[in-house]
Amino acid sequence: MNVNELGFLWYLQSSSNMVNVLLKYYQATAEDEDLKKILKEIFSLSLYQEKEAERFLSETKYNSIHFFNEEDILHINSRVFSDQLMIEILKHISGNGLRELAIQYSELTDYKVKVFYLDIINKLSRVDLLLFELLQNKALLQNKSFAFTEAEDRDNLLKVASTQRRPLNTVELSHMASSLQCNNVGLAICTAFSETVSDMNTKQILIKGKKLAFNQVSVLSNLFKQNGVIVSTGLESLVFPSNEAPLTDRLVANLIMFLNPIGINNLQSAVTSSYKKEHIKTLKKLIKDVEDFSKDVFKLLVKKDWLNEPPVAKWTN
Repeated sequence: MNVNELGFLWYLQSSSNMVNVLLKYYQATAEDEDLKKILKEIFSLSLYQEKEAERFLSETKYNSIHFFNEEDILHINSRVFSDQLMIEILKHISGNGLRELAIQYSELTDYKVKVFYLDIINKLSRVDLLLFELLQNKALLQNKSFAFTEAEDRDNLLKVASTQRRPLNTVELSHMASSLQCNNVGLAICTAFSETVSDMNTKQILIKGKKLAFNQVSVLSNLFKQNGVIVSTGLESLVFPSNEAPLTDRLVANLIMFLNPIGINNLQSAVTSSYKKEHIKTLKKLIKDVEDFSKDVFKLLVKKDWLNEPPVAKWTN
């Protein structure tokens, strides 16, 4: 097994381990019966991912750990997310999980691991479709119509300059959608847990995360509106106030750290899909803000001894 398999499997095992604890909490607080059924299926898949990844890792003599467990659920009946918000968070995680698994699948060279990845990609695709159908059936799907026109012909003398003065095109706008949704979800999560965590350093990080996500939502939604696209925001309004912390501070901090790379990757995808200079400049500023925030979360995890570190390579100078 080469470094690709080892790194990808470790990440899959550790992230599944964290998500499994979150899913147990969701299962205890969800009210909608359709959502409960899907949660049961998602939990079964995530548990399968964790166990199979552990099995493959054990074949390399690496003993993976369960960094998170049921002790990270403090008050299982403390409901801070509405059913709609749970669906939006799960849709976000499953959609980005599919993207990451597909990228990793293309880099795998071990046949058995590749077959395993293909299996979970197919199963996660079904989960993603079930969540989509649930949003659609409950009239919660963000699917507004969009008026468009053909790109205009340009004068040869000013052809390059005119490409910079045009509105954003459909490719640029579509590649911003994931970034907007990521920050909608991030804002809601930071809003919920900033009121429940006990550690002051973690609370400060979450408050900073709220401000960051709010700014990113504001910038991105304004870009959409300026180009004639109606978008939905305000998932933080679906947070329920609670005096009891549902999850430990260390799990909450790791969840934020887990979401940060997703936000950066989505914005980078939007950058590479554009050739409009001012738009790229705006997106790169947003990326820099997330990178700076991610550094702060990383420092918190290290200082608190909450960081689950992957194996490192043996090497000599």
